Amino acid sequence: MTNQPLITKSFVKSDDGATIVCPTCSAAKTISVKQFRNRSHLVRVKCKCGHSFKVQLEFRRHYRKHTDLSATYDLLAPAVGGGIAHLINLSLSGACFEVRGIHELHIGQKGTIAFTLDNRKQTAFFKNVTIRSVKGNRIGCEFVDDTAFEKELGFYLRP
Repeated sequence: MTNQPLITKSFVKSDDGATIVCPTCSAAKTISVKQFRNRSHLVRVKCKCGHSFKVQLEFRRHYRKHTDLSATYDLLAPAVGGGIAHLINLSLSGACFEVRGIHELHIGQKGTIAFTLDNRKQTAFFKNVTIRSVKGNRIGCEFVDDTAFEKELGFYLRP
């Protein structure tokens, strides 16, 4: 059994400040992490107690939950296409899904995604989306619905 160093996570606020807490002495310090926004999100920090540790900077606006849900997607005109997808993670503002085979999905395309949560109520969602990232068959999309907050989705996404 190897002794892997613990990586702590720090959520970055809208002002680019992150509170770093030492896992050894619990000393906390808020620092600006603006210089890391478009670069590495894993940084090594040395505390005043002498302990050195890694911190994962989390720049997301909302908590992202890993999922294992079936979904379908459709592109809106002028693009055409759609199909079956596997929803691998979900947040209040977007989702990431995987598709099989060759696809014609591109950043900026608009479409819809439909999925059902695996909660007790089996809550169904139909969301308008804009594709924000395409990495092979993994597609990241942002919800563009007017609804600022949906109670059922918020409850499902609690950590």
